[in-house]
Amino acid sequence: MAQPAGFDRDIGYLMPFLDRVTAAADTLPDATAREELKRLMADEKARWARIQQLLGGAAGKGTPTPATAGARTPSSAPELARARADGINREQPRQAGLTVGSLKRQS
Repeated sequence: MAQPAGFDRDIGYLMPFLDRVTAAADTLPDATAREELKRLMADEKARWARIQQLLGGAAGKGTPTPATAGARTPSSAPELARARADGINREQPRQAGLTVGSLKRQS
């Protein structure tokens, strides 16, 4: 099955954009930030490549059950950065320093 109309073009723009963001990481003066951005972009590119495969008709791998989600074998891929952050954001927003509120100043 072919991808729905428009996604080929959109993903065609997205992937080079992600490459440019990755290249921009080299300009960051903070080495820790530089490495984190490179890791985040690698995760993002892998995620979008998989999305493109699924839209192209690839079979799904299924969603891991809670019992197997935390169990990893040494050969399995590391958990994506976003997945780790989502757990913190949902379960411990105050401890993570996350707040909810308007970004506009109230007069």
